[in-house]
Amino acid sequence: MRVDHRGAGPGGPRLLGGALPAPHRRRNAAAAVAAGYHVLGTFGQPEGDWDEYYGPLAARAGAADTSVPGMAEAVAGARAEIALRREHGSDYGYAGFVLRPADPRRRTRPEAPGEEAEVRRVETAAFGSAAEADLVDALRADPEAWLPGLSYVAEAPDGTIAAHALITRCRVGGAPAAALAPVAVVPEHQRTGAGQAVVRAVLDAARLRGETLVLVLGHPEYYSRFGFERASAYGIRPGFEVPDEAMRALVLDDSAPVPSGALVYPAAFGCSAAPDPSRSRRPGCTPVRWERPRPAVEVRTSRFCTAD
Repeated sequence: MRVDHRGAGPGGPRLLGGALPAPHRRRNAAAAVAAGYHVLGTFGQPEGDWDEYYGPLAARAGAADTSVPGMAEAVAGARAEIALRREHGSDYGYAGFVLRPADPRRRTRPEAPGEEAEVRRVETAAFGSAAEADLVDALRADPEAWLPGLSYVAEAPDGTIAAHALITRCRVGGAPAAALAPVAVVPEHQRTGAGQAVVRAVLDAARLRGETLVLVLGHPEYYSRFGFERASAYGIRPGFEVPDEAMRALVLDDSAPVPSGALVYPAAFGCSAAPDPSRSRRPGCTPVRWERPRPAVEVRTSRFCTAD
């Protein structure tokens, strides 16, 4: 899907093809989500439109027979579009969107006011202790960490909450980024798609909120399905010991620079900002119990996430 989104030059947003306002990239993503799709990625496209489109359009306009009814108006419209492109070329941009239909069997939504106890129930059931539930409460109480609208749930068929995913503020090299953790699915709904649904939904919400980078600590085989890559490929490193392939990064907007440097989680996670072997082995700071997953089996991890 190739989308032309022309920025607001003089006179505001322009018309695409003379008919529709051309939205910005985030508005296009919001339209895709509203239509029932997950946005898996957006990719800026090269500015090759002169050779590919405007050059041939100008040639066709020059060769058109304006005596044909309606042709004069069409030629005038084409020439106006070419002039607009020439005058406001820096306002133009092209982006490709990779979309995936949302699972209609799973309703996902932001956590509603008053559902804190239900979220605690899900976290406790998924991890077998109250540690992650306490973590969510601590993050909720931290205004520097909590990002409104990025605590998401997936409902079971009976309307109860089956899964929960949370994105909070972290920092990479001092720049703001987002951390996906914890992700929890109650045992009776694991391996049913509830986890995937809630993760995709909260990632969509983060994209629409304007977040550009999400970090997660988890199994690469699981999180690669959402587009996460090794964080070290971007020069991002956590302040604790963890296998390189377990620290994952997802770039939500490739038009923004990707920060590099030390990853600092919110204080509630108990992780030091710089490598400290003595701290990294403490239970409160070790973010994941590393287990290599068996083929075709999604494996729970502690502290940061349970699998689907």
